[in-house]
Amino acid sequence: MIGIAAVFGAISIFAADFWVKRQARADAEEKTASIAAPAPPMVEFKTIVVANAPLRYGMDLDRAKLNEIPWPQDSLPQGAFATIDGLLGDGSRVVLSPIEVNEPVLLTKLSGPNGRATLSNMLTPGMRAVTIRTDEIAGVGGFVTPGDRVDVVLTRDAGEIQEVAKNAQGAAGSTITSEIVVADAKVLSVGQGADERQTTPQVANSITIEVTTEGAQKVALARTVGTLSLSLRSASEGGDGKNGVTTISSFGGSVAGKAQAAAGSLFDAMAKEPEQPKFKTVIVTRGTTAEEYQVPARDQK
Repeated sequence: MIGIAAVFGAISIFAADFWVKRQARADAEEKTASIAAPAPPMVEFKTIVVANAPLRYGMDLDRAKLNEIPWPQDSLPQGAFATIDGLLGDGSRVVLSPIEVNEPVLLTKLSGPNGRATLSNMLTPGMRAVTIRTDEIAGVGGFVTPGDRVDVVLTRDAGEIQEVAKNAQGAAGSTITSEIVVADAKVLSVGQGADERQTTPQVANSITIEVTTEGAQKVALARTVGTLSLSLRSASEGGDGKNGVTTISSFGGSVAGKAQAAAGSLFDAMAKEPEQPKFKTVIVTRGTTAEEYQVPARDQK
């Protein structure tokens, strides 16, 4: 009897455990089924015109170089074109800034309808373009490219100025000065090239930069009074930086001035009379005869 009771007890426990687990599973499935999945966000698409080939400065736009692709309506870039007909409908356009494959064609990178690839289209409103004659040295070895930022340095004979008169008088080149005429100017073109994607060094005889009206006047004046050269700025550097006039005294003073000071010290040393030794008179009496002797005097403390 005890064995039969044990068997029936085990069967009851197993049946109860099976029922409890089945109920828990059924409740979980019911709760899962009752939670509705969130609806996916509705995104409306429109078309946008992109380049299907690299476009460079001065190239004419035509339909073969353009393509229309879907683009989210809420994230259309400003100045984008929805269709090729809308882009070319008013007339042909010319590329002013480089455009890569699948990059949206924006109005800021193109000329106006029936426009030309002129330098005036690249200028910021209110700015001026001036050209500086360069060579391999003045042009930073040909490593200046369109889009870089440079300082324009003027080297000239400044004549007699107070700072030079004090610190570099008489030295060779003591009146030569160097100063920054225009700082942080954008390079528009190197020679006849204005492609900002140009990375290979090129030595040109002229470089055109973008400056303010005052900067254009300074450059024009500086060309007549001295030699201009360029100083390439770091791509991450901003602002005008330090400015001022640099003279020969910046190299530690004048060699002639130092030699003159050394000669003056030597002359003073030679002209100075040596100090005469001090003596005392000593009287020595031998019998009735007295004799005087001069002996060096000891230093009195």
